[in-house]
Amino acid sequence: MTLSIRSVPSLLALVSLCALTACQTPNQPNSVPLAQVRAQLPPDWLSLQPDDWRMAYLDNPTRQSLRDMKKELANERATHTFAFNNGYSDATYAKIRDVNEACNKSFCANAVTIGKNLTPELAGTSLSVNEAYMNSTVVGDVNLRLLQDDWADFWLMNSPSPLTQYPIVNTGGRP
Repeated sequence: MTLSIRSVPSLLALVSLCALTACQTPNQPNSVPLAQVRAQLPPDWLSLQPDDWRMAYLDNPTRQSLRDMKKELANERATHTFAFNNGYSDATYAKIRDVNEACNKSFCANAVTIGKNLTPELAGTSLSVNEAYMNSTVVGDVNLRLLQDDWADFWLMNSPSPLTQYPIVNTGGRP
């Protein structure tokens, strides 16, 4: 095979394409599922003190919107409509819900929260939870079948007795 000048660019393109596709790295997580950190989340972010450890996990814009919302709630409590309505307006409750959701998302997207479990899909060093389960299921199934064979060996039920020279039962499976 001869290598011509015209085939060099296509060969380089093929080599670079193979290098790029063969060395793929899995995407790093950019967020933790909410259910995984549910126990660490407060029921209401607006009830936290500014020095609470969870406040440090929020990004600056979210922390600022939380401060602004606290000021807005304090201003609304000072109005006559707050006393007349016996609480906040429906729009304010919607804003509170939105701020709490934004804080939860910011907490889940924090690098420290993500760093606590970088590979949640793995049960060991190389198996996912499903793969580890299937592996233990197959091993358990094989072990139970081996136990049946060993039980038959223990009771000498795996073959006819060799004490007679005449074949009493043909266990070969052939008629």
